[in-house]
Amino acid sequence: MVATEERIIEIAEKLVAEGQSPTQVTVREALGGGSFATIGPVLKKWKAEKKKHETIATVQAPQAVNEAFDYVQGFVWNAAIAEADQRLTAEREALHRAQEQAEADVREQQETVKALEAEAEDYQRKIETLEETANALDVDRHNALSELANVKDKAESDRHAAAEAMIKESERREAAEARAERAEALHREALEQARADLAGLRAEHKAELADLKQEAAAQVKAVEAEAQEQAKRAERAEMEAQQRAAGEQACQSRLESAQREIEQMRNRMATLEGKAEKAVQEAAELRGELRALREAQETKNGD
Repeated sequence: MVATEERIIEIAEKLVAEGQSPTQVTVREALGGGSFATIGPVLKKWKAEKKKHETIATVQAPQAVNEAFDYVQGFVWNAAIAEADQRLTAEREALHRAQEQAEADVREQQETVKALEAEAEDYQRKIETLEETANALDVDRHNALSELANVKDKAESDRHAAAEAMIKESERREAAEARAERAEALHREALEQARADLAGLRAEHKAELADLKQEAAAQVKAVEAEAQEQAKRAERAEMEAQQRAAGEQACQSRLESAQREIEQMRNRMATLEGKAEKAVQEAAELRGELRALREAQETKNGD
């Protein structure tokens, strides 16, 4: 229920009718909530207005004194002394009522202070809890940033390693192709040389043609064997190149995986930053409420 001025006055008058003292604490409990900063000034104003309407009966000189004054001055003096005693008694009673009211006000302020202190302790505990949560979120954010930096470093290292592997594989492939070309050239040169030698031997030594054919055949076989060996080396080089290419693909896969991990870490860090900002905002709101309560209490104490 909203603590309006009319509602506060209504509750105060109801408490008086029930024989209870309308203090800030009792009025707030009857309202079911509300701020002391709102209840206090209204209740103070209501008490001041109520006090104005409580008139103290003015003691007037009795008619007997006026009549006796005409006859006997001594009787007038005695009546004046009696009147002074009555006024003194009335003033003492008024002073006693004022003292009781002051003591009631002091008790009311003490109750209000206790209630405010309890609320302040509760808010302080909430603030400490939020600060602990914010600190934990800061630690998580720091760890996430460190983990992200490590992932970036690893991804960069893998990228450099993959690039170096690609360069080395390209160099090996070019070297293998060059060796294969040299082997093929040697094979062609050997065949041409063998054919030339065979033609010369046929022209010069027809009688030794059979032996030369055998020798040439042996040389051709040797050259072919060498060529086959060179071809095998080229095939092995090609297989190594394929393996290197597979390694390069694996490196690329690891790089893509690292990039996905970086994206996940970024999303996680953004979530943690959002939680940290929300926790800081809630702590700031609680601090503002606590500061307002303290200012209201200081204002009441000053009054």
